[in-house]
Amino acid sequence: MKKIKTITKHNWFIRLLKKIIKTFGNEATVIQTETSLPEKAIYISNHSGAAGPIKISIYFPKILVPWGAHPMTEYYPSRWKYLYHVFYRQKLKYSKFKSFLLATTFGIISKTVYNGAHLIPTYPNVLLKKTIKRSINHLNVNNSLLIFPEDSTNGYLEQIESFHAGFVFLAQRYFKENKTHIPIIPLYFNKTDRLIIVGKKYTLDDFKDIKDRETIANEFRLILNDLPNTI
Repeated sequence: MKKIKTITKHNWFIRLLKKIIKTFGNEATVIQTETSLPEKAIYISNHSGAAGPIKISIYFPKILVPWGAHPMTEYYPSRWKYLYHVFYRQKLKYSKFKSFLLATTFGIISKTVYNGAHLIPTYPNVLLKKTIKRSINHLNVNNSLLIFPEDSTNGYLEQIESFHAGFVFLAQRYFKENKTHIPIIPLYFNKTDRLIIVGKKYTLDDFKDIKDRETIANEFRLILNDLPNTI
């Protein structure tokens, strides 16, 4: 595995994209409920269609290493199939023509974009251990992670109905290996008002009376869904 380094800035390609988007897009405002952010943490967020990851990457005051679907780090046919069938058609509900056009064009540069963002591929099977190992290596050099735990099988919802528990498993593995808890911080991107709402930090110790990962994940889902009501 390639050696993980502390990330202080994105590469030139990502910086150029961010500059272009800042110039022609609408700015997002970050609202923090706490005055400072920890040196490293697991940030969990809603996806909010295609907008959430982009706005958070551009306007959040820390560089976050994202988790993402493994086909997006593979060859063009895999990227195209995922973009067309899953992301644009299934999740975003775009038309066939729009999905074809976007998958064909974005598929060309998507691997460069995700490599520049240091995206960690996620897997739905035993290969998840690779995701966990790489994630812990990033945390060990003080890189923070960005994870979108929502079950988006039926699309992206303003009020998330279900969370995957992979981020809880990661936090448990981190504690097992480092004997200290990693902060978990919820983010909520409000697309209408262009707000990135940063919640308070939690650790697994705040949920020590809950035994199973799925229940802990659901507690975080409720916390994240309630963030817009805290401002």
